[in-house]
Amino acid sequence: MRSNDRFDRRRLLQLGFLLLSIVAFFIFPANAQAAAPDCSAGTAVTVVAHLDDDLLFVEPAISERLHAGWCVTVVHLIGGANGASFDYVQKREEGTRLAYARLAGVVNDWDESTIRIAGEPVFELRLKQQPRVRLLELRLPGGAVRGGRVPLGLLWDQGATLTTYPMGHGEIAPGRYTRDSLSATLRSILEGATRIYTLNPDTDPFIEHPDHIYAARITRHVAQSLAHAVPISYFVTYPTGNWPVNLSGEDAQRKRDVAATYFSVDGGDVAQVFGEYEWNGDWVQRQYAHDDSTAHVRPDFVGTPSVLFNAASSRCLASAGNGREPVLAPCNGSMQQQWTWEPRTTYPGNEHDAALVSAATGQCVAEHDGTLAEARCEQWEPSQRWTPWDFGLIFTPSRRCLGEEDGRLNLRGCASLTTRYRWSALRPAWPTDLRLTGAMYEDVTGQGAPSAVYVQRRADGPGFDVYVQKLQAGERPVRWYANAVPFDSRAITATCGEDTLCFDSARFVLGDFDGDGRADLMVITPRLGGTAFWLLRSTGRDFEAPALWFQSDQRIPTGRTQQYIAFSNNAQMRRRILLAMQKSDKGAELWAVGDDGTGHIQQARVLEDDRFRFDLRLLAVRAQGTDSASFLAVQPASEGARIAVIPFGFSNGHWHAGNTSLLPPVFQPATTKFSTDHHPGDANNAIVMTVPRFSEPGGVDVWESSDIEAAPVLLVSLPDEPWQDSSPALLHSGSHTTLAFYRRTDAILDNTHFSGGQATLLQYDIDRREGNDRPEAQLQLPAIYSETLWLERLSQ
Repeated sequence: MRSNDRFDRRRLLQLGFLLLSIVAFFIFPANAQAAAPDCSAGTAVTVVAHLDDDLLFVEPAISERLHAGWCVTVVHLIGGANGASFDYVQKREEGTRLAYARLAGVVNDWDESTIRIAGEPVFELRLKQQPRVRLLELRLPGGAVRGGRVPLGLLWDQGATLTTYPMGHGEIAPGRYTRDSLSATLRSILEGATRIYTLNPDTDPFIEHPDHIYAARITRHVAQSLAHAVPISYFVTYPTGNWPVNLSGEDAQRKRDVAATYFSVDGGDVAQVFGEYEWNGDWVQRQYAHDDSTAHVRPDFVGTPSVLFNAASSRCLASAGNGREPVLAPCNGSMQQQWTWEPRTTYPGNEHDAALVSAATGQCVAEHDGTLAEARCEQWEPSQRWTPWDFGLIFTPSRRCLGEEDGRLNLRGCASLTTRYRWSALRPAWPTDLRLTGAMYEDVTGQGAPSAVYVQRRADGPGFDVYVQKLQAGERPVRWYANAVPFDSRAITATCGEDTLCFDSARFVLGDFDGDGRADLMVITPRLGGTAFWLLRSTGRDFEAPALWFQSDQRIPTGRTQQYIAFSNNAQMRRRILLAMQKSDKGAELWAVGDDGTGHIQQARVLEDDRFRFDLRLLAVRAQGTDSASFLAVQPASEGARIAVIPFGFSNGHWHAGNTSLLPPVFQPATTKFSTDHHPGDANNAIVMTVPRFSEPGGVDVWESSDIEAAPVLLVSLPDEPWQDSSPALLHSGSHTTLAFYRRTDAILDNTHFSGGQATLLQYDIDRREGNDRPEAQLQLPAIYSETLWLERLSQ
């Protein structure tokens, strides 16, 4: 009896708890189960390896979908990193939670749970105030980035079983994955996707992290098994750091915010995120992907030929035929300059894992006794097994490095290398991107001589400092304006507001905008859907705080403005600004912003011409009349191999354009740098063109043209002046003419940097008949060159 009584009481207690649970469910349904988010706009599923891959390489694609009303699910396959402790796994997840809260613009407060997907435990995070954001952490062990064990590769290629880190906060048992169970889990996650993002499957370790590659290959393989076709995008990772910037303005600033928020937790170093001197900062301003559909069934690897571009020599690796050594040659886009890195069978994580195959001959490049030659490809031939590296290095089969010396291919040991031993699969690469500029030149002191002005990124956030360097020997740069924009990793709003001047979203123009004889600095930023022009007046000793000079309407947004230049005519001392606006039909139209003659700043469309291309460059030349201004538009000709020049200008109250001329074939769109005199009031209307010199002794050739109808004249050859990583300028003071080069000092780089070196300003006296190929002055600046480059033009 006593036993039965205890049984009845236990049954009554259990029934009571059940009734309370049912009542609570109906009375408090929100507490029992969160409302499902509205995903009617679409669901984007991103599958990456590590917890920063999505932030560095996929963004801003994820935030664009979220802000368009989509649901976004991000799957991180790897927990922590190679050999990481569980504490580090949790720290990285803390960083990604903080970053996604900022990306969504809500408080960092998440619902956490361990759920089962296809029978395996997965740690799920969902933002409470924005439930359309979901993170899924599989917490698989990570692999070594540059040689060593790659667990994901062992699972996929060798049939290994992987044990994850614990789930929850360590109190829940880990999962165990095989190739089949991982495929089943991913398939369940991907089934609801209307868009899939992942990394690049079609590359080799160690060009990209092995974890990146296997995450992408697994995702593609599983996605192709879905019952319906889904658009899928593959994002390139490490190599993009040496590719041209393709994110700018607000996109770049927001991405820096989110990445810096993450790294404030993982490592604590946010300075590198706001710069271009370290890899994380390099990747932030770049996003490269190719689109496909899951309906197109692909193997694990699809070889895609590309160039191997050596930026230090401005040349491409070219096939010379079977049995012969490849050569360095001027890049021409031919099949002889296309190469594929083809994977070779090896244990995941081992080096010597790729063959260098010519797209022209189908032959592999082999190394014998320090000499290269093309030969028939052999799967197991050691002399054909290379190790391409993620930061642009190429290790030969004998573990030497491939590079350039004196215009020729060279093999040497891999210590103390400069950019001569850095290669890019894309041309132009960062060092040869003609859209970037560093120093500007004008008379900012009012003393009748130009000074160099450069803008430098700050390490404490997205702001910048402005320095003025007088061109006389012994002078040191002086900071004329400090623009600190503090970064708060715990904020949920953008660091760069509409009235904040931030480096990535700003462009800069020098000119005397108030008519006092001193050049001022105009900082141009996006604002209110249009463009804000912020004037920093020169006092002769510094720049005053910015004042809003003009706010445009939405017809001239910064995102479509190819270029800004300052100009004036002889009748009006105050400068105005000429804008080249890109049109939707790949054309361009010209606008002007400035004083309308009544003391009011106005904007106006001034010239439309069907010949203007979206990628033109504007050059201001000397005004020839009291009420005139003269310009040149230089752009690729219709066939793309030549440069077209269109003169245009303002006179007698009207804008007009002249006839098109073609420059000689030596001047090609991708390799010609232009400069005009930076003191047009007392100079001629010459333009100077700088091109690389491919014949001995190398360097650059500098040409001058005073009349576009006449052939340019060779002004000087500078054998010691590199074409890459430099910006030429023609400076004029009184009767003295100087050719200045603002450039990077070549520096020894370690294996994990794309670039490095201080900024240097060299001046050549081109008035001299002899000895003008040697600099008359050299100023070493206390600035890292990469930190002073900004985007002058949108398109090249």
